[in-house]
Amino acid sequence: MALLLIGGCNSVGTDPDGESGFNTEMETQTIATGAVNTNEIDRGQYGNIVEGTQRVLRSDKEFSAFWADLHADQNSANDGTPPDPPQVDFDTQIVVAVVLGERSTGGYSVDVDQVVANDEEGTMRVDFTETMPGSTCAVSQVFTSPYVLATVDMEEAPPEADDEVLFSRSEQTDSC
Repeated sequence: MALLLIGGCNSVGTDPDGESGFNTEMETQTIATGAVNTNEIDRGQYGNIVEGTQRVLRSDKEFSAFWADLHADQNSANDGTPPDPPQVDFDTQIVVAVVLGERSTGGYSVDVDQVVANDEEGTMRVDFTETMPGSTCAVSQVFTSPYVLATVDMEEAPPEADDEVLFSRSEQTDSC
């Protein structure tokens, strides 16, 4: 699905034959070419990364390092190592990561709503929503750092530079 902007300059005037009439010149510009398939691969409340960040991970090496930082406080085998990351095919996928950063209570979460790619421009937009607890919600009184990771299927080459990826945040309040 493409979003199309239409603009122009309207004028009323006289054509070369002396007839008056209405003239509209139009210009179109493609803004987005459509949503890309995504699959959530991890989410949690207690990420070890306490600074908010949004990242695009394009290789197994980059993903493994981010995963190790995010899960550094989790001990899956009682040997001080984090759990193994899920398998990702970086030939056809990338990973988007949204970490909200430290929050003073529980009740916060984050979701990737959609990813929209514009193949012609080589850009991508990641829409995500932060959900916050309402004032009447009973929440845990512990610091949290909510996060979500999702794979993004790429039919074309993904944007190569981080400045070609826009993360668009929205908020909602949970009424409990």
